[in-house]
Amino acid sequence: MMNQYLDLLAYFGIGGAHPGGFALTQSIFEKEKIEPHFSVLDMGCGTGQTASYLTEKFGCSVTAIDINSMMVEKAKKRFVNEGLNIKTVLGDVQKMKFADETFDFVLSESVISFTNIPETLKELVRVLKREGSMIIIEMTAEQPLSNEVREKILELYGVNQVLTEEEWITCLRQAGFTNVKEILTPPFLLPSEIDDIDESEKIPIHFYNLWDEHNDFVEKNNHLVGYRAFKCSLA
Repeated sequence: MMNQYLDLLAYFGIGGAHPGGFALTQSIFEKEKIEPHFSVLDMGCGTGQTASYLTEKFGCSVTAIDINSMMVEKAKKRFVNEGLNIKTVLGDVQKMKFADETFDFVLSESVISFTNIPETLKELVRVLKREGSMIIIEMTAEQPLSNEVREKILELYGVNQVLTEEEWITCLRQAGFTNVKEILTPPFLLPSEIDDIDESEKIPIHFYNLWDEHNDFVEKNNHLVGYRAFKCSLA
């Protein structure tokens, strides 16, 4: 484990922790069509809530990858309990061991911001089939951020940069995604109700304090830091 905020999510076993929550995921995929024969990658799967949802909704083959071993174990437990055949992988999304052009569809929910963005996007281009597509939901700066806010984001989330909408589009196109389209969603990162939790038995006390800091930051800065969802393809 290398990131205290991601460790927090793992200890509490919070599903749908990305901006907009699971409700946003459901809203997006009410309008998306994933064919049953598609091979789908849930990148940064967390506790497996979205991977489970996609498998049950579309009947597609889903692979779920996460760098956090606790998250992967909780995802595996979920899939067993729900009787779902979903492949789980413990791995770094910046250096995935999948062959080139493996997946028809990739989903990333608040993952890329926690990585080296250009490196991760390059990997996604590599593993996505040429005719495939990708949806990402990512933390986005609504305006240029002050040094104070940037430092707080680094302290809380371990995120070195928060891109604007225009910067996200530029990075995606530079990586090789020729077709980048914003998915219209509520623009601001608001606290969402958490109803999917799989807590560990012993949670270090400082994670409770960190959770309070996170909620305080979101409440005070949701006009500065929001999110965007993009659908991208290579052709």
